[in-house]
Amino acid sequence: MARKVRAAFDPKAFLSTVHRGRSVSEFTKNAVIFRQSGPADSVFYIQKGRVKIVVTSQQGKEAVVGILERWSASWASVISSARAA
Repeated sequence: MARKVRAAFDPKAFLSTVHRGRSVSEFTKNAVIFRQSGPADSVFYIQKGRVKIVVTSQQGKEAVVGILERWSASWASVISSARAA
């Protein structure tokens, strides 16, 4: 049986369409797009701009743990660490 050849995944085409649960959002500077106490039910892809990742301690102190300019797999550990804090 012959295997079907799949086209390579094109992230630009994927992110440029709004379809089946995907949406494109724009945020103003210093807007909160996710809180560490919220459910982790979304994936965010940064197409332009920067996102600052901040965690808040139980005492209310804030710490910047990263600034994202584009998605990188290495940031997965930063986000996991931030959620555990």
